[in-house]
Amino acid sequence: MSLPMNQLKSINTKNMSDEEWKQLRTYSIGGSDCGTILGMNNYEDPIKLWEKKLFPDEYEEDISNKIQVKFGHFNEQFVAQLFEEATGKKVRKHNKMMYHKDYNFISANVDRVVIGENALLECKTTSEFQKDKWKDGNVPASYMAQCYHYMAVAGVDVVYIAVMFGNNDFQYEVIERDEEVINDIINAEVEFWNDYIIKGQRPPANDSKASSKALNEYWTNTKPDVLTLEGEKVALFKGIVAIKEQMKELEKQLRVYQNQLKELMGEYEHAEVNGFKADWRLQQRTNFETKKFKEEHPELYERYKRISTTRTLNVKQKNIETDKVIKQR
Repeated sequence: MSLPMNQLKSINTKNMSDEEWKQLRTYSIGGSDCGTILGMNNYEDPIKLWEKKLFPDEYEEDISNKIQVKFGHFNEQFVAQLFEEATGKKVRKHNKMMYHKDYNFISANVDRVVIGENALLECKTTSEFQKDKWKDGNVPASYMAQCYHYMAVAGVDVVYIAVMFGNNDFQYEVIERDEEVINDIINAEVEFWNDYIIKGQRPPANDSKASSKALNEYWTNTKPDVLTLEGEKVALFKGIVAIKEQMKELEKQLRVYQNQLKELMGEYEHAEVNGFKADWRLQQRTNFETKKFKEEHPELYERYKRISTTRTLNVKQKNIETDKVIKQR
């Protein structure tokens, strides 16, 4: 049985500066870290999280100045008010960093506590283009994991999650306590902390785009030498070559279907059939003529140009009549 919230180990964050609060978060696994550890976060992978925890001054990307992040914090109170109006419930701020009763490296900094219930409120603000992910009562997996994480730390039975889409739509969902899911999440977080944070060992990459980005940024100093791998690693090379070939064929077939549909639609912007719908509308796109700008304003171009460095992975199948070169960023 978890402890009531007023008996949990906690640190008061009410008078902390943003910098102090961010620094405090690096010392533990918080709710927003949970989805990353479980491989559910499309924007951050375990490697980047590991860097942020072990080397916060060197690696942590400060997103606090991004407009969407600032607006999310600013809009939190309004989302809470919308929830109160929709449900008749009352909520209040908690202003404490809470810690798991058994693990002092697992923490929770919740948005609101629901008065009169053993429940919390999590407030979200997102784009109206994200509404499909919340359709039919669904909640994005990373947010679900965050809510179960809060249940584990705070010992509550329910987490309400309220979300505002753009500036014209609102909904909330109810997530009830599930001991099996909570235990799985805590076990994964304990394993991550003990195996990678305590030991200082970098976690393996997963299948996310965030993981690819993190790997591209991790080794900034490269060697021109050749690394000879063990024989069984050839499966990786063969897999890349084979899948890229399959993708080329699938992309070709996709273009065939798309072009056939475009011929059918002609001047019509929309088409429907048996529960399917297609949109093919005119869209304007603004392009910047870099070459012309450089010729007419060379000094400004030199002042504002930005040079980025990346690594491109090329896999070549040797000893065949025509080399197959697979490029993967």
